[in-house]
Formats: sequence, structure tokens, C-alpha cells
Amino acid sequence: MSAAQGSNLPLPAFYVQVLHSLVPIFDDTLSLSDLKTQEILSTALDNLHLISRMLSSLGVFSDNESLDEVGDGELVFMTVPWVLGECEAKAGLGGRDNRIAALRRSDTAINAFLHLLNSYKVLSPDEEAESSAMANGVPKDPARRREAKIRAYKREKELREFISASVPDQPDPTSSPLVFILSCLPRQGQSNGSTSVNEEEPDTRRTILLILRLLHTLALALLASTAMELELLVSAPAEISELPQEQRGSEIDNTWKLDRTPAGYKPRELISGGGRVLRPFTILPSTSGLSDRERLRGEVFRESWRLPSMTIDEYLEEEKRRGNIITGGGQASYDAPTSSELLALAAEQDGAIAGEEKEEQKRLKEENWAQYTEVNPRGAGNRMNRG
Repeated sequence: MSAAQGSNLPLPAFYVQVLHSLVPIFDDTLSLSDLKTQEILSTALDNLHLISRMLSSLGVFSDNESLDEVGDGELVFMTVPWVLGECEAKAGLGGRDNRIAALRRSDTAINAFLHLLNSYKVLSPDEEAESSAMANGVPKDPARRREAKIRAYKREKELREFISASVPDQPDPTSSPLVFILSCLPRQGQSNGSTSVNEEEPDTRRTILLILRLLHTLALALLASTAMELELLVSAPAEISELPQEQRGSEIDNTWKLDRTPAGYKPRELISGGGRVLRPFTILPSTSGLSDRERLRGEVFRESWRLPSMTIDEYLEEEKRRGNIITGGGQASYDAPTSSELLALAAEQDGAIAGEEKEEQKRLKEENWAQYTEVNPRGAGNRMNRG
């Protein structure tokens, strides 16, 4: 649905149609890397920006108002900046610069959502304190970050259960927040010319406030992940297409890794011919049994320092090349016939030329052994240096 088509609908119905188009994306039913998914996101973003402009032109929200002055029909539209920020965070997959721009737009929308909640005093004192702390950035102390995540997880679970119990259809508590928002809007196909929604439900206002508090918890988590991703992208090297023309060339490596192996590196250069370690290296787990997802994850989340490395397969291959691995042995080697037994079996082939040759080889071997034992009797070499 284009923005021009949606502008002919009442604002609640227009918002309902936009949210319905986004539900499969927020439920992870559609892959974000799919071109069709990105097209849906792009259309939804245009419509959400149009809704945001319509709300501003109508003066629905004002810093001079209190929460009691906002009707139920207008209160549900406080969710628009959060949906806008989430959509921006899921878009911008066309390159490094596009992704950075999308994340910054998401950050702007989420901060506008938090400012709206703070100005209308929707949050509890503890939630307002967390919003103020997030304005100073993600805590550097790992213990504090862990405590904040635990508090957010418990609050999110509690709010989801409250919302699910208060909604008439009682959706699953793990449902997408869009499902909760849609429960407070007119159902698709229902005409409603006013800005009020579900006026017949006395608990609608309480449900909307619970949804806004849930979105606040999710918004803080999104801000933290956006800040970390932006830090990584800003510090990453520019792509070839983003470099000046004179710096482009066929030898430029446009792959970015935290641990880049030097050019021309070979595993045997880490160990000398005598077995001496020439420089430090790390033995990594074998990658032969890993899936593509696990292998790619292992290439990203690794040490931040640059260190030559080899897998276990490469290490064993190098040791085998240097002759440090002995093959054979075990029960199979014990059960295999010896050379004398094989020669005796071959000599039993009566009437065959090969059998006669093997029989002659067996006779010569036994004769040589008899001569050796005659010259070297048992115990002759064990005289304890007594001559």
C-alpha cells in the first residue's frame, strides 16, 4: 500500500494496515536479507513517516499537556516513533554507509519516543532513571550491564504477561509487540472515522500504558545494540566502492576481519624444520564439521588482536608432513599376518610358478636364519662386558 492510497483512510485504519504489513517481519517469519522484505520495510517506512507528519500537523502531542489530557485514541499513536525506530534498525542492508545512516535514523526515532514518554510521565520512577542513565551511554562495567539486562528481562516478561491478560483476545505473551498494539486499534476492515479506538473497552487505556512501558524496555535494549553496531561500523575500513578512484585496485582486500592473516602466510612457517616454534600461534577447533552459520560466526567473534592461527586439521597435516605422526598399530595391526606367515601362505600354492618362487624364498630365509643362530647362539651378546 502506497502513502497516497493510505492517506485517503482514517488515521487509525491507515496505521493498522501499516502494522499488519510489518507483523511477518517482526515475527521473524520473513528474512531481513530478502529483497522483498526490504521492499516491504521501505514502503512501511514511507507510510510511518507520513503518519508521523500527520500527527505533528494535527498537534496530537504537545509538551504542554499532561497524560490525563490525552484520549485513548491518541495515546496509542505514541507507539509510532518506536515502530519507526525498529523498522530503521532492520533496514539499510545495502552497504556500510547505508547501514550507518539507517542506524542513526533509528537512534533518532527511539530517542524521540523516549522523550515523548518522559514528557507525559508515562514511566515509573525506576524506568525514568534507566532512561536518564541510557542518555549517558551503555555502562562500561560488565557487572552493571549484566544487572541492567536482568532487570530489563524480568520487567519485559512481567509486562508481557500483564498485557496478554488484559487484551480481550489474550494473545501469547511472547507475541510481537505489534500484535499488542493492533489489539488496541480498530480491526482491519472496521470503519471508524473518529480518532478514538475501542471506546467500548474500559481497560483499553491501562493496556496502552502497559504497552508503552513494554516498548520503553525494548527501546533501551535497541539503543544499546545500535550503539555497539555503530561503533563497529565506524571503525571498520571503507569498502572499495567508497574509496577515491586513485586508491582502488585489484589488490585491495575489501573483506574486514578482526584477525587478518598476513599475505603469503603458510602453516609451515610457524615451525622450523627441527620442530622449534618460530612465532606464537593459536590452534583453533576443526571446521570440517561446522555449519556455514557456525563457521561465519567463528570468523567474526574472535580475539581483537592479530595473531597467526591454524586449525587442528592444518596442524595435524603439518605434523604428518614432518613425520611426527605414526600411522598403523592397534588391534588391526596385531591381527594382520606377519611377513613370514604371508610367505608361508604363498608357498602353499602347489603347481604355480609364483608358489615355487615363494617356497624358494621361504627356504632361503629359514636357511639364513639357521646360519645366523648357529653363529650367534642364544645369550652370546649378553656377557656383561666380561669378554
